[in-house]
Amino acid sequence: MLNEKEPFEHVYVRGLNADIHLLAKGDRNGVPVIFLPGITSYSMSFAEILKRMPENFYCLSMDIRGRGKSSWPKQGYRMQDYVEDLLNVVNALTGNPTAPFLVGHSMGARIAAGFGSTYSSLISGIVLIDPPITGPGHRQIYPNSLAMFLEQKAAVEEGKWEKFQSFYPNFTEEQRKIRITEYQNVCQEAIIESYNNFIKEPFQVHVKLTTCPMLLLAADLGDTIRPEELEELKSLNPNLQAIVVSGVGHMVYKEAPEETSDHIRSFIRDHLN
Repeated sequence: MLNEKEPFEHVYVRGLNADIHLLAKGDRNGVPVIFLPGITSYSMSFAEILKRMPENFYCLSMDIRGRGKSSWPKQGYRMQDYVEDLLNVVNALTGNPTAPFLVGHSMGARIAAGFGSTYSSLISGIVLIDPPITGPGHRQIYPNSLAMFLEQKAAVEEGKWEKFQSFYPNFTEEQRKIRITEYQNVCQEAIIESYNNFIKEPFQVHVKLTTCPMLLLAADLGDTIRPEELEELKSLNPNLQAIVVSGVGHMVYKEAPEETSDHIRSFIRDHLN
């Protein structure tokens, strides 16, 4: 049962190489929507978006391996590992009358595209929120350095709150508390291996191979996707619709939760079979 103090249910999917935890909200027989957070985020990061989704959607926010209450292996943070975990989650939803939609932010968007390139027939559509477009033959530098992520993680682990606050001078106290909690819910090995794979693993070919409908929400600010890179992504696949979300940085869904929710709801309703 859902209640005001605990608005989400807990769902566990046991796999061969990892056990995955998800937060769930809505009608179990409704339209399944799986949310995939970014490299230093976890299931609760999408809480405000889940609250804005209709009750006839079955929304599940995933603790990607190495985060939250899912397994924290010492290694195994490649695209194929994440896709395998997501396949197990989709397998758990095969009794639902509607194939799930995927909504991924940043690294989660890369995972969604990786899944779509192989398993488009198992899903109804994908929303990609500001995915890093780094990879072989493309940009080799991600806007935020690995050292920055690890420095923030260390500040949280060591309780150096003033130092951590210096990274987010424009955040409110509540926003900083949420960011601290996110870093407490991700293991360092997951950050390092996932970050390095942003450079070494392809992304564009996964977009090109995906055959289900896709919506790309690109941040206007933050330098994750530059205008020429956006044009290239749009040219790769006629199934891809792209929208630039004005005035926001990489954390699109946190900076503009209502607009992001509107885009997600509209996309899902437009592509329900």
